[in-house]
Amino acid sequence: MKYGDSGKHVYRKCLGCFEGLPLASIIAGKVYTAHGGLFRGTVATPSKRSKKKNRKVVHNPFVTSLILGSLEELAKARRSVLDPPWEGPNLIPGDVLWSDPSVTPGLSPNKERGIGLLWGPDCTEEFLKKYNLKLIIRSHEGPDARDKRSDLK
Repeated sequence: MKYGDSGKHVYRKCLGCFEGLPLASIIAGKVYTAHGGLFRGTVATPSKRSKKKNRKVVHNPFVTSLILGSLEELAKARRSVLDPPWEGPNLIPGDVLWSDPSVTPGLSPNKERGIGLLWGPDCTEEFLKKYNLKLIIRSHEGPDARDKRSDLK
């Protein structure tokens, strides 16, 4: 709205800049950093041709099982059109950008935000151990965010 008739063009240019950035980074081999945080994994499902001689397994990004994602999945995640809807191939980017930590164990939909996940301390520990990391840094909320969240120390 601010840019009038040029608004859509400006918005697309901004998206183009964001699409050029990594969804997350590993710093010095020890720190995972992202805007939001952890993300769900996707499940490989057999294709319709699986009964034939040449069995094929296809990656199905539309499966919404709540399992912790892997760095391999993150590396393959879609990096274009980082815009709603946050489903299908946009699931992992949506999670990485908008998920939040929780004191409740496990992964669950982030109903308050309407996008991304809530991940518990068990998920943090699992992710850090699996990739030999020491720390997760989120850029979405700084230390002052704790003032608004009585559930986080």
